[in-house]
Amino acid sequence: MKIAFKIFLLLAVVGYLIFALYNFAGKAENRTCAGVNVEVIDSIPDAFITEEYICSVLTKNKIYPEGMKISDINLEQIEKLMLDESHIERANCFYNSEGKLCINVVPQRPVLHVISQNGDDYYLSSTGLTMPTANFNVELCVATGNITKKFASEHLLELSKFIRDDAFWKEQIEQIHVVNRDEIELYPRVGQHVIELGSTDNFQDKLRRLRIFYREGLDRIGWNKYKKISLAYDGQVVCTKANNNKNK
Repeated sequence: MKIAFKIFLLLAVVGYLIFALYNFAGKAENRTCAGVNVEVIDSIPDAFITEEYICSVLTKNKIYPEGMKISDINLEQIEKLMLDESHIERANCFYNSEGKLCINVVPQRPVLHVISQNGDDYYLSSTGLTMPTANFNVELCVATGNITKKFASEHLLELSKFIRDDAFWKEQIEQIHVVNRDEIELYPRVGQHVIELGSTDNFQDKLRRLRIFYREGLDRIGWNKYKKISLAYDGQVVCTKANNNKNK
């Protein structure tokens, strides 16, 4: 009896959905878009993309759909328009049962603010794309120095993602400075030392060693004892004292 009822209920639901779909499709040509619902998925504090921003893009391109005939609205065109925005990673458009256009967007997530000596100024996204800084502001680790866009995506992207995703390093590292490919410096918020990373090769192991040194060394002797801490040598942490330049 229960199985028969479940089958009946399932058939009723399927029948209703078919009826609703047919009814909506049959009237689509004469229906107008009842409004726009925007959902920004996986947003972040100080988000680049907001509902107001999406609506402004539609208005600027003269395709804001509210009041337009549904048959005259090109969903693929709207999705492409969204993806043409450098701050958007994915976009999906569809109508809900009320006849409103739903636009779901996933924003690019910035992980690094690059200010290069060649004049470039942009955000680097978690997918390695460059994003303009105009009209948006978000607090990120800053990279300066001799940085091309190719170098940023190939050598700084994974390092900056690691810093962003680690609670300790996110609070500690505020600047990455690139002298050249094999001379990268990190500037911390706490302590007056410069961290000489060397290249980004094996950066996770280098920062692991530094974290241990912080915990077992600087926490005990003081955070301003050294002016340089080098991680460039395999398996070592080499320090230069702040007062007499002697190594320890």
